[in-house]
Amino acid sequence: MSFLKHSAWIVPCICIIVLSSTPTKSSAIPYFARKYRTTCSRCHVAVPKLNTFGKNFQLHGYQQPGDAKAGKIEFPEDKNVTLPENIPIAMMMENGVALDRAAGNQGSNSINSTTVFHIFGADSIAPDIGFFGELANQGGVTDVGKISLIFSHLGNQNIFGQVGNLDMVEHGVTEHDLFARTGYGIQDLGLGALGSPFALSAQRMGVRVYGLIGSDVTPDLIHAKPTGGEPAKPEGAKSEDGRPMALADSQKKGKKGADEDEMDAADPMDSMKGFLWEVGLYNSTNLSSGLATQTVNPGPSDYQARINAYFSGDSFIGIAGYTGLQSVAGIPGVAGPANRYKMFGPDFSYYFGKPFEKVQGVKVKPFNLLGGYLTGEAANPTGAGTSVAFHGYFAELDYAVSPKSMAFIRYDKVDSNNLGAFMPGAIVEGITANYTYYIRTNFWVGAEYTHDLTTTKQDMFGLVFDFAF
Repeated sequence: MSFLKHSAWIVPCICIIVLSSTPTKSSAIPYFARKYRTTCSRCHVAVPKLNTFGKNFQLHGYQQPGDAKAGKIEFPEDKNVTLPENIPIAMMMENGVALDRAAGNQGSNSINSTTVFHIFGADSIAPDIGFFGELANQGGVTDVGKISLIFSHLGNQNIFGQVGNLDMVEHGVTEHDLFARTGYGIQDLGLGALGSPFALSAQRMGVRVYGLIGSDVTPDLIHAKPTGGEPAKPEGAKSEDGRPMALADSQKKGKKGADEDEMDAADPMDSMKGFLWEVGLYNSTNLSSGLATQTVNPGPSDYQARINAYFSGDSFIGIAGYTGLQSVAGIPGVAGPANRYKMFGPDFSYYFGKPFEKVQGVKVKPFNLLGGYLTGEAANPTGAGTSVAFHGYFAELDYAVSPKSMAFIRYDKVDSNNLGAFMPGAIVEGITANYTYYIRTNFWVGAEYTHDLTTTKQDMFGLVFDFAF
């Protein structure tokens, strides 16, 4: 903490700052708020963290019930999202400065400033066919992010196919669950100090098949087909108190008692039930690495499988495994020896606390406890012919302080018989705290501090601002 005391002079000089030189991966698409004339809070606890409705919307290829008539589910319109509603794109800016204390208390402190500009495109382009695409520009270099085509409800079942440049850990505890990706967790650290290190969180070209078992969100619900019970209310119908009928019915159903879990029954899209399974086949390097020519085997050689069990409305326990082949290169553009790896482990996400209304008609539980453990080995990650065993874990507590603010604290630790096999400068044990305030739904500022718990003491402090439109 003496670092902060000796560096206090710089804080008043920083008006807009970013956490680090590594951009966060985000999927905020304000276009959906424009299309459905709603608010970003319909899908997000706080951008970029998805709520249950947002997860269901994503899983079903960016479709909601009655999607043939956009806007059938009525919620307050977000006036902050201003692009024409018929353009399925969104833009996001990340910028700022991070103050980094020199490792080992030697040398001078450094200030890192990075601007990252994202362009997203996403929509359902036909019944049960959706797409997502991202480009990011950082330091004058334009990079490809996640690009996917999603085929939903194969055989009129909750089975989905996805092809493109994909995120291998998307359906576990990832950027849609963690409030922020600081880049210190076992999923984010690059294994292999030479060339283009392997990182589990990097996107890879491939194909994924996943499915839902026991979910209340069915193809018939998404397609708005009658399933029995009360007849459908006319679109735009009003309740006795003048509220939109869909909203009034949802809130009426939610008044079942004090039990916080019963609120999940109000709207099927606000509940995750049953199981999610997935299998994936990927190329051995990611499209956006810029060093794809180093690949020994550019064909499909990475495999992944996962199963999540959902409970308490929107919480889950999952387990996943990964295995594959990666190349190791010491000279850019020159292929090196092969490195086979395998890893597996569980993760979990648990929501709790008394729900509060974030915006009209959208309730959230204030606390989210997340964690995960991953263990594995790599045959030759540095090209020196030495195998490396490793394991890592993390725990994070997110707190929705108010409808307009979020805070979290996170602990990360990675152990290995050869920590030198990870990227130089990586923090292998640290604690991070963050507070973010949403000035508007699409404009947020925050402060974050990471304390390195290893002997290098590479502490970092920064203020951050992001906006999307």
